[in-house]
Amino acid sequence: MIRQANKFDIEAIVKMLKSYREKAPTQFLKEADNREHIDKLLANILAGAGFILLAEKDDEVVGMVIAAQHPNIWNPDVSQVSEIAFWVDEEHRGGKVAHRLLHGYIQQCEEWKQEKRIQFFAISKMVNSPDLSYEKFGFEKLEETWIK
Repeated sequence: MIRQANKFDIEAIVKMLKSYREKAPTQFLKEADNREHIDKLLANILAGAGFILLAEKDDEVVGMVIAAQHPNIWNPDVSQVSEIAFWVDEEHRGGKVAHRLLHGYIQQCEEWKQEKRIQFFAISKMVNSPDLSYEKFGFEKLEETWIK
């Protein structure tokens, strides 16, 4: 089941963020451990600056997608949603959990587009993520990000 997160889900979300951090492909992400910042970020998103979808299996949270709504960096008159974390616990990968989370993300964003709350939405893929073709879900590739 996919559902909207609420303030009572914070600990489960933080637990998944720690797992997400441990698998990060760069050291600076592995060191991201500022709980005060994370709590503020999640509270802001839950208060309406985005959304968090949770996947549950047998009453246990096993996956999430965190999305933030914000002005476009180049055109502040344009509002967008960016996926900032997509996680499925390793023992629940290979099934339908990630697919359902992705569909939930798309559905929520499409609703916000129809409501004129946003003009577009984006999703990213870490270099160590499963090779999923977002094109078949209607996404167009915009950029690649490189760090040094």
